[in-house]
Amino acid sequence: MRVAVIDDESMFRMQLKVMVEKLAKNKEIQIVVEEFSGGQEFIDALSEKRYDIVFMDIYMPGMDGIETAKTLRRRTERTFLIFLTASDGHYPDAFSLHAFDYVTKPFTMERINQVFTEILEHTPLDTAFIKVSNAGRDERVMLKNIIAITTDGHYLEIKKEEGTLIRARLTSGEFLEMTGADKRFIIINRGIIINMDFIDYIEGNEVFMTDKSAYPISTRKMNELIQTIDEYKYNNQ
Repeated sequence: MRVAVIDDESMFRMQLKVMVEKLAKNKEIQIVVEEFSGGQEFIDALSEKRYDIVFMDIYMPGMDGIETAKTLRRRTERTFLIFLTASDGHYPDAFSLHAFDYVTKPFTMERINQVFTEILEHTPLDTAFIKVSNAGRDERVMLKNIIAITTDGHYLEIKKEEGTLIRARLTSGEFLEMTGADKRFIIINRGIIINMDFIDYIEGNEVFMTDKSAYPISTRKMNELIQTIDEYKYNNQ
């Protein structure tokens, strides 16, 4: 799970980061918390990363929290958005942007725990994984972190979100079977499987991923594949 904390005051960022990390540890949840001092800095990071939970201060210089949240929502509706503020004057704006909650400063561990627990109750954690042999040892690979899989002889090269590659002696069919036919994975060409959650855009006969990589789409199945991708994105906004 990836969490973003956006606040121009470092004290609040640090305090919230410590609280969330402590709560995640108590609940035995793997988590990465990233801090941002402003809205534009966070939006720039969105071009390469996705966040499950975003804590957003409303009053910030430059791009404030409301404008930042509008940009976030144009890109995804799937992120849990929690506004942070010292006053309650922005309730209409907050909920028009589908904010999950609204936390006033100074916040307490009890209040953040309440929000965090409610988020976990509203959505099942994506903990699906496969276990592959990599360089002589078994490795657990979370499906949500896989961007693409390409065939290289008798091996698959599994590209992960953080940019690392895992080389496993598997066929494409064996990989898909191991995932339990997970709907986010689709074969777009001979020997190429992508995770549709990481699609940025399609241009010509190529699909461009959020990490800037690109993969060719089968010309013969172009229309069918684009329809499948469009339906997936519509159903998982």
